[in-house]
Amino acid sequence: MIYIADYFALGLVIVLFTFFYDNKTSIRYMPLSSKVFAMVLALTALNAITDLTAGALLSAEGIPVWLNMLVNSLYFIINIVTTSCIALFFFVKILEHTHSRRCKRNACVALIVMLSIYVLLIIGNVWGGYLFYFDESGAYHRGPLNIIGYFFMFMQMIFVLICYFRNKETANKLMRRTLSNVFPIIPICILLQRVFPEIMLNSIIIAFVDIVLFMTFMSQRHGVHTLTELNDRHRFFDNVNQLITLKEPFQIFLINLKNFSAINQKYGHIVGDEYLYQFAFSLERTLKDGVAFHMNGTVFAVVLKYTYQSVAERQSGALLDFLNTGIDFDDHHIEVDYIVSHYISCGEETTSTDIFEIMEHSIAKGYGLKQRYVQCNQDIREEIDRMKYLRGRLERIDTARGYEVWYQPIKCLQTGKFCSMEALIRLREMDGSLISPAEFIPLAEKTGQISSITWFVLEQVCHDLKHIPELENTSVSINLPMAQLIEKGFVTRFIGIVDQAGIDHKRICLEFTERTILENFIQTQYIMKELTEAGFRFYLDDFGVGYSNFNCLLQLPFQIIKFDAGLIHDKRTDVYNYPTVQALTRLFHEMDLIVVAEGAETTDEVKALESVGVDRVQGYVFARPMPKDELIGFYKKQLSYPQGEEK
Repeated sequence: MIYIADYFALGLVIVLFTFFYDNKTSIRYMPLSSKVFAMVLALTALNAITDLTAGALLSAEGIPVWLNMLVNSLYFIINIVTTSCIALFFFVKILEHTHSRRCKRNACVALIVMLSIYVLLIIGNVWGGYLFYFDESGAYHRGPLNIIGYFFMFMQMIFVLICYFRNKETANKLMRRTLSNVFPIIPICILLQRVFPEIMLNSIIIAFVDIVLFMTFMSQRHGVHTLTELNDRHRFFDNVNQLITLKEPFQIFLINLKNFSAINQKYGHIVGDEYLYQFAFSLERTLKDGVAFHMNGTVFAVVLKYTYQSVAERQSGALLDFLNTGIDFDDHHIEVDYIVSHYISCGEETTSTDIFEIMEHSIAKGYGLKQRYVQCNQDIREEIDRMKYLRGRLERIDTARGYEVWYQPIKCLQTGKFCSMEALIRLREMDGSLISPAEFIPLAEKTGQISSITWFVLEQVCHDLKHIPELENTSVSINLPMAQLIEKGFVTRFIGIVDQAGIDHKRICLEFTERTILENFIQTQYIMKELTEAGFRFYLDDFGVGYSNFNCLLQLPFQIIKFDAGLIHDKRTDVYNYPTVQALTRLFHEMDLIVVAEGAETTDEVKALESVGVDRVQGYVFARPMPKDELIGFYKKQLSYPQGEEK
């Protein structure tokens, strides 16, 4: 009966381990908390086995005292190491979202110091006998300081509580409930141990704590996606980092299922979820030599060893065949469009984060090029490096000094004069060469720096309109990001900048694209009405690139429509769409709108546009974008177009 608790504890640990162990990944790829918990289970089992061994030796005859002393000392050491690992698990879960190295270092130091002191006490006990000793007959006796083990356990509890209360703002949300469940168990079991000293409860105390930890944290199968039961993105990064550390050649397929919302809309979310589960199952079966991951939503990844290029090509072919075939389940056959990014690593220095960034960039590139399979090659790496350089350049430069405002004049075909112009932002390299707006504008929008750039453009435009006499009767249009238009306080600040410069509101025009307007239609409608009443005018930019919505035009106060160059000249077929342009121009004139054509490069194009009724032309045939100094010289050669006449 004395060791029944050890048998019970050992059985509990075996059951817990069968639930905890996940054959989808090895322990070395598990997150730190899972590794520590696996260590706790192993030490709990070892603790029970050692106690049973010590009991068996005590009940046997002829066992030398030194062997009993060794086994029992080992039991005491394993016991304190086990409780230290439990405390370490608490520290890991409390501090997993805390980035303070000091807290993590102090927690580890405290455990190491306590463990070292206790081990020294165990070693000293061999001669002192203050924890336990054996008499001449070989009988086991508790020493006067036998309870000190519980004191060390109590101190570990105190350290865990201190760590929690110092970091409770960032601690795991389940930690409070876990502590409230675990900590009452320990003193109750310690009290029972003192009341019934003939029953060994140390192992069962630890086993009960293991159960609480498992039910609270590990039963969630940390690292496994709840829907598809594949490894999640955390295990992906751990797995890839391990392969990088070992310098093993490997390859990754990143699969992005496109427009999956259409599946949910057509069949319902239950069928959509079932498709994802069946997709995950089939993906594992298709590339059975790899490890599959459900990164998030409709993004999956497979990591495989890389041996030969021919093998990689065969594997990519099998994957593409599977994706093109679709999936049958119940009464449904579903095919989903996709993009696959393929990355091969042959031991080069990199990180999992860099690899994933490259693969995401290649996925985005596949979207733009309408490709289903993209190989991560040197060109993509160079694009990523270029993007990082530009991001750093945008972060370092002073807006007022790093950027320049250029202007492209727009010609009125009826009068032959330049009546307006578009303000364009330019950015220079360190060597003085220009960086294409197509490169840095999208990046500035992603990083949130586009707002400061736009305010700079507005302030510079107002300054130039005020101080350059040649622009006295000229209006300027400014491209405005929709995210900035709907910012709180935008209207007040915008009007304030223009009024402070003393510029007539009619000389400032704002350009938007249909795509950005339709994303925030109601709010845009309200703000445009407010600015129109204040005297500002609006261009609808890039009309004809795929988002055309006449209902949008009817409800919003546009005065000017800009035809995209692609609407006029389809360069894929080398066809001029002048009948379409003529019909649209006639319609817009009936709506009392001014029509501007962009991208004209030859005099023949200008004549054709004029013949179909287009009011204004913007293009290289008349003027390229130019800095302020060149603009002044350009306008000195022109007669100012009378203000107030629109056509």
